[in-house]
Amino acid sequence: MYKSLKWLRVSLSIALFLLITLNFLYFANSGSGFFSIFLKFQFVPALLGLLSGSFIFFIILVLITLLFGRVYCSTLCPLGTFQDIVSRIASLFKSKKQKRYKYARPHNILRYSIMTVAVLPLFFGLTLPVALLDPYSNWGRVSSQILGKAEQIITNGLSHIFPETIFYRSYTYFAIGAFIFALVFITLVVILSAFRGRLYCNTICPVGSILGGLSKFSLFKPSINENCNKCMACISSCKSQCIDVKSGSVDESRCVACLDCMQACKKGAISYRLSIKRKPEKEVDQQGRRRAMLVIALLGGAVAARAAKLGPVVSSKTKANAIAPPGAQSIEHLKNHCTTCHACISACPNNIIKPAALEYGIEGLMLPVLHYRDQFCTYECNKCSQVCPNGALLPLTNDEKKVCQIGVANFALKNCVVYKDGTDCGACDEHCPTNAITMVPYGDTALYIPQLDKEVCIGCGACEYICPAVPVKAMIVKGNEQHRVAKVAAKEEQKSVKVDEFGF
Repeated sequence: MYKSLKWLRVSLSIALFLLITLNFLYFANSGSGFFSIFLKFQFVPALLGLLSGSFIFFIILVLITLLFGRVYCSTLCPLGTFQDIVSRIASLFKSKKQKRYKYARPHNILRYSIMTVAVLPLFFGLTLPVALLDPYSNWGRVSSQILGKAEQIITNGLSHIFPETIFYRSYTYFAIGAFIFALVFITLVVILSAFRGRLYCNTICPVGSILGGLSKFSLFKPSINENCNKCMACISSCKSQCIDVKSGSVDESRCVACLDCMQACKKGAISYRLSIKRKPEKEVDQQGRRRAMLVIALLGGAVAARAAKLGPVVSSKTKANAIAPPGAQSIEHLKNHCTTCHACISACPNNIIKPAALEYGIEGLMLPVLHYRDQFCTYECNKCSQVCPNGALLPLTNDEKKVCQIGVANFALKNCVVYKDGTDCGACDEHCPTNAITMVPYGDTALYIPQLDKEVCIGCGACEYICPAVPVKAMIVKGNEQHRVAKVAAKEEQKSVKVDEFGF
C-alpha cells in the first residue's frame, strides 16, 4: 500500500512542481493565466492573503497538516520537490554507503529562532523577513530571475533560426540584485540537499518549522511498532534524518510525510497510525509541546495582527518613481501582502514590472515596481493582477484596469522638443489611450504643445515611453501611493453637417 501511495505522492508533487514553475516562464504564462490557480496552495501567500480571498486555502493547508503532518512540504511545496530531485541526482554519484542517511539530532534552537525572526515582524505589519525565507517565493524568484532569463536567451536565439514562428523579445531587464539573491539561495539549497537531504526544510525554512509545530497535534503520525528488528532500512532512506531506531521514535516535527521509510521497511514496522491514544506522561515530549505552543502563538498572533490591519512600525519614504502595479490598491497594501514571488513580473508581457531596489524603501526590497524605460503598461492588459496568489494585487477586469490610476504623468515644458527645438511633435497625444493629453496652440506660433488632464490620466506610461526628449523626458509618470479611479474623458460631440451640393 505504501509503495503505491509513495508513487502517487511523487507523481503529484512533480506535476505540481511543473505547473507552478510554468507560471514563471513566458511561453506558458503569456496566455490566460490558467496555471496561476496552483500558486494559491502555498502557505505564506495563503497566510498573508487571509483577508483578500486566500482564507479558504489557508484553512485547507492547516487542516491537511493537522490530519497527516507535513504533507505540504513533501507534495505541494515546489522547493521541497526540487530538494528531492537534487537528492536523487546526487545519489547517482555516491557510493552505496554514502547514499545511506543516518539519524541526526535536530537544530531546534537555530530552527525556532529563525522562525521567530521571520514570523514575529508580521505582528507589526512587516512582511519582508518571512517573504525572503518563504520557500514558494524563493522558488518563484529562482524561476523568474534564473530560469525565466535562460528561457528568454534560448527563445531569442531560436528566433534567429525560425524568425517566422518564434517571437524575438527585444525588451528585457536584468535585475542584478534579485538575480544574485536567487543564485545564492538556490546554490545553498542545492548544497544542503545534495549532502543532507531535507536539512534546509528542517533548519532554515520557517514554513517547515511552523508546520512541524502543528504536526505535533496531527491525527495521523508515523509510528514504529514491535515488528522492528532495527535493520536501519527506514533511517537509511529518510532524507529528514528524523527516525531514531534506537529509541523507537520518529520526530514528526521534521518528518515530511514522504513515505520513503514505510516503503523501505520489509517488516511493516513503521506506518501511519491514529495518534489519539494518549501516551504515558513520562513519554510525552514536553519540549516538543512547548515548541508547538510557540508555533501556535506566533501563527495566531500573526493572523490576529492581519485581521486588525496593523500598519508597519517602520516605514521608509516612498520615492516619486515608485509605481505599484494595477490591482495593488496602495503601496501600503502591496507591502503588507506581497511575498515578492515575482509571478506578476513574469506574467507582464511588456516586461515593465521589475524587482524594486529602494523605490519603496528598505522594507520594500524586491517588491514589483513599474518602469517605463523600454515599454509601457498596455491599456487592455490586466495579466499581473490575475496571477497574484494572495491578493497583493487584487484581480481587475479589463474595464476596471482601464480606469485604475496607478500614477499621474507630469509635463515639463522646458524639456519638451516643441519648446527646446521649436518643432512639432505630438507623440504623447498620439499614444495616450485615455485622451488625457490634447494638443493646444503654443503662443503666437503655429506650433502645438501638450495639455494634460491629470484626472483622466491613469499613469500607464505610454507618453513617458514615447517622448523623444533627451536627456530628460518631458512626460514623466509619478506613482500614486493610493490608487484612484480616473475619470473618463468626454467624447467630442460630432456635429451633423448637411451638404446641399458638391463644390465642383
